[in-house]
Amino acid sequence: MTAHGKESNKQKVHEVWPADKPLTGLKASVEDEDYKRLVPKQRFTSKEWLQKEYKLLWPRVWQWACREDEVPEIGDFFEYKIGDQSIIVVRTDDGSLKAYHNVCKHRGTRLLEGEHWWGGKGTTRNFRDMFNGKIRCVFHGWAWDLDGDIAFLPGAKDFAPERIQKDEIALSPVRCETWEGFVYINMDMDAEPLLDYLQPGPERLKKFNIGKMKLKAHFTTILPCNWKYGVEQFQEGYHVWATHVMDLNDVGNFATRPGGRRVGAMYAFEGAKPTVNEKAPDPDLIGAHTVTEQFDIHTNFTEPDPTVQTGLPPRVKLKDLVDEERPEPREWIKEAMRNMVSQNRLADYEMEYFEGLSHDDIPWDMEGPAFMMKNRRDSCAAKGIDLSHLEDNELFGFAQEFRFFPNHIGPIAGNSYGLFRSRPNGDDPNSCIWDMMFMFQYAEGEEPETHYETVDWENASGDRMPETFLQDWKTTPKFQAGMHSIALKGCRFNKQEANALHTHKLLDIIIGRDFEDLEAE
Repeated sequence: MTAHGKESNKQKVHEVWPADKPLTGLKASVEDEDYKRLVPKQRFTSKEWLQKEYKLLWPRVWQWACREDEVPEIGDFFEYKIGDQSIIVVRTDDGSLKAYHNVCKHRGTRLLEGEHWWGGKGTTRNFRDMFNGKIRCVFHGWAWDLDGDIAFLPGAKDFAPERIQKDEIALSPVRCETWEGFVYINMDMDAEPLLDYLQPGPERLKKFNIGKMKLKAHFTTILPCNWKYGVEQFQEGYHVWATHVMDLNDVGNFATRPGGRRVGAMYAFEGAKPTVNEKAPDPDLIGAHTVTEQFDIHTNFTEPDPTVQTGLPPRVKLKDLVDEERPEPREWIKEAMRNMVSQNRLADYEMEYFEGLSHDDIPWDMEGPAFMMKNRRDSCAAKGIDLSHLEDNELFGFAQEFRFFPNHIGPIAGNSYGLFRSRPNGDDPNSCIWDMMFMFQYAEGEEPETHYETVDWENASGDRMPETFLQDWKTTPKFQAGMHSIALKGCRFNKQEANALHTHKLLDIIIGRDFEDLEAE
């Protein structure tokens, strides 16, 4: 007994996945009891916890590295980085893809570097003379064929024979498999097949023809938050009413301006244009416009209302889309589309199709969202892209947003896929590398070159990417700073945040429940 008459708290023992066992058959489910717990804040701040993630999580899970299109020719490669590990995906002589640990078997020099600080594309076809098309170490000149076998070993006679056995000095392989044009890697050679790991995502997303999509843009930034928070923002709709300001008079339907959601303050006294009604929304309705799902290791997030994300306001006919700045409905619609194109939420050919319509071609008595769905179907059909099999609520917004554990997430709808990926930033648990990628279907021969860019999260422009991203990013330093408060013991999750809590249930199994006092005081 303690001096206060209570028994000392004892840590309950929870079964943890063996460190030497592949994460095959891993499962987690969120139960009612889980909402009573506090998830330790140290999972977001502790270097000790981060190192356990590097040891127990990242080497054993399938991670999306690149698109097949980014490694198009024999001898091309793509460098994928996670923590202090570098993996290279290579297009081999027979046209297949293989992946290797990016390290020389002589003295450990990193062999290949992508064209960006975070990794990226490259080629071995510009190497000189005998090293053209080889994987070469710049330190002492060892070289390997694209299939990983040693091709050139200078001074071989001066090595102990035991140290240069062919199988020992071959490049160390990494599992490399593909799905719908995505290239995934797994450092565990005994991992389950990729398609088994991804289920039920491939079945649920098959209708969107992801394999026919092309990567239009890839933006990268370093966010001042833990990588898990970067993912968690996109697994729940609970934050939308406060982070992404809606019309508080009608919770669940976003107030709009040309191009989508209106941004600003919730109340006039907060210093911006007020919403229609300054009364707080019904607390029981907040977040009711979204649906969450959990599977064994993955989650899904949907927004059933097909009108919310079309860029035009619900229940307003095209002929009534006018305001002081845009007295003509056609100009109002064009600006909405122009904003959506610049923010990678609409393909440029969808706007071009609209601009080619005559006045009589436009159904002016049709409500805006219905017209946007019609324009998307028609403009895609004109490019030979068939969307007729998709329902209205699958054409825009968050029709499906699978989080493939641990860090690949993003909404897919109609002819587009927005992709987000969050990775730890070195040994700093307080920041992460955040990738945003946008894909569309295109007519054959009209695919654009992929645009790569590093952006500053604090100064990114709203005409370059969705303003909702900029709003999300503004919460990241506030979240991470709060994690260090001595007054905070841990994080509380509600049922609308079940997808985020599901991630922590998996981490319980893979890593353990460090920093967590499991018994009530």
